[in-house]
Amino acid sequence: MSMLPASATEMDHDNGPITAEGLLRRRAHQKPEAMALADPPNRQTLGLTPARSFTYAQADEAVDALAGFFIELGLEPGDRIVMQLPNVIEAPLALLGAWRAGLTVAAVPMLWRAMEIARVCDAIEPKALIGAAEFAGERSAEYLRDVAATRLSVRFVLGFGRNLPDGIASLDDAIAAGRLARDQVRARTHDGHSLITFTARAGAPFIPVFRTEDEILAQGAMAVLALALDRGDTILNPYPFTGPVGLGLGLAPWLIAGATLAQHHPFDYGAFVQQVLVTGATVTALPGAVLAELARDGVLQDPQCRLRRVGRVWSTPGLSESAALPVQASRPVFDLVQLGDLASLMLRDELDGRAGLPLGPVHLGEDAGGAVFVETKLGVGELLVRGPVVPRGASEGPLAADRDGFVSTGLRGRAEDGGVRLQRDPELVYHGGFTIAASELDGLYQAFPGFLDAACFVLPDPIVGDRIFAAVAPFPNAPVSLEALHRFLMERGVAPYKFPDKLLVVKDIPRDRQGRILRGEILRQV
Repeated sequence: MSMLPASATEMDHDNGPITAEGLLRRRAHQKPEAMALADPPNRQTLGLTPARSFTYAQADEAVDALAGFFIELGLEPGDRIVMQLPNVIEAPLALLGAWRAGLTVAAVPMLWRAMEIARVCDAIEPKALIGAAEFAGERSAEYLRDVAATRLSVRFVLGFGRNLPDGIASLDDAIAAGRLARDQVRARTHDGHSLITFTARAGAPFIPVFRTEDEILAQGAMAVLALALDRGDTILNPYPFTGPVGLGLGLAPWLIAGATLAQHHPFDYGAFVQQVLVTGATVTALPGAVLAELARDGVLQDPQCRLRRVGRVWSTPGLSESAALPVQASRPVFDLVQLGDLASLMLRDELDGRAGLPLGPVHLGEDAGGAVFVETKLGVGELLVRGPVVPRGASEGPLAADRDGFVSTGLRGRAEDGGVRLQRDPELVYHGGFTIAASELDGLYQAFPGFLDAACFVLPDPIVGDRIFAAVAPFPNAPVSLEALHRFLMERGVAPYKFPDKLLVVKDIPRDRQGRILRGEILRQV
């Protein structure tokens, strides 16, 4: 039985299975002049073209144009492309255009640099890379072009924005040209995975997560049912489509409900407040600390604020700590719990932090017909999940399902008071929505020529999750400079969120008899 609400499943016999791009086409037919997409107001200050908004008809035409362009390039159904775009309207347009052309999209974070992009290309062998000419002082399209020059699989580098570097085709021009290939596009389908995102596990810094469209739409259906979303809603989404929060809060519920999607990226408190009040946003979600700040500033009490539900996004390893944050939103609060980088669990009411995460099938309640999108259980000290929103990895891999269909989240947990008390894995770092293997950071810092040894350690932060630091044992009499380490990592093309905030000079890095780093011993020296 379909998990989509009735509004999404009312289709005539000829339309076939539900797809994301098919939902867009349907909305464009049903209400062509309704607002579909809106840009963040600070878009131009970030080096992008001026902020825009698209009706459903305009969005559908743009998606047709992009799909037609991809087809004209010779990309075939099932081909893989890499998309590195900020949370602006081009991101959903490019994603849906690729899906309409039958392509598989690897969505990568804006903070990734040459090292991470090259790793993606080596792993999935994409035919094309898509980026932005400029964003927040960085020229991501140039990173992509430079990586493409050394990867034989990449045939095209495409981009949005002004002053694209030589050799990069403009997707803005493709939209403006209005290449319509509707009859040809409608036949472009494939039965494989539609989206690839990325995560990490202890000792495994790079793990592709292959998602089907059904899993993505189920994540959106959970939000629509839990929050009773409909075409009158405006979803203010500050999370990119590189993980389950952005997919489950933004992309999928927008299409299923036929709502308006207002994008926001990167997080700018002033711009976000402006969007809350100007866009007429009815639903959004943020870390609890930011919601508390909005409440303290009176934003949620402002007469212009139309938010009817506000969500608190939980950093899963710190579930109990986050529960104590004072939201005081004066509006109904829902909880959005990240199940590692696999999926999100949408709960229409606030979690009782003392009880922890629900254990077993998680029902949305009688109003939603008792639908179950996620079921949790404890393995040997770790949290396992299954359900229509949970992707499965290849057999024998770190994301392989067990005999009952459960997949490991990479999170530790213990049963307590009828729920699951989540605990952090000391070999994983949770920073700004990213899951990073501590071993990767160790290796990056150890490679610096001035260090005999090095290791990462973290301290909690209510906004970013973990603040990253480096303990270093330098060569005798060698100068120690945080700036020099940053320059070294930058020259290697490492994503800046992997740079440590500070250095702690130690005599040696504590290890056990098997050579494993004792991060707790490092923390005792802080």
